[in-house]
Amino acid sequence: MTEKTFEEALGDLESKVEALSAGHLTLAEALRTYEEGVALVRLCTERLDEAELKVTRLSDG
Repeated sequence: MTEKTFEEALGDLESKVEALSAGHLTLAEALRTYEEGVALVRLCTERLDEAELKVTRLSDG
């Protein structure tokens, strides 16, 4: 299985935020959704860091 792109992870994260904001999840569902959201934030951060590093390398070269 391939890892998600930044855009895919961001879209999933937005969906999870909407689900949590709606307030219709059980406590267990909300906790699971929150944990999944945290993992998606980390993935998005990694993707952004990778892109920043690439831009920095290109700019320095």
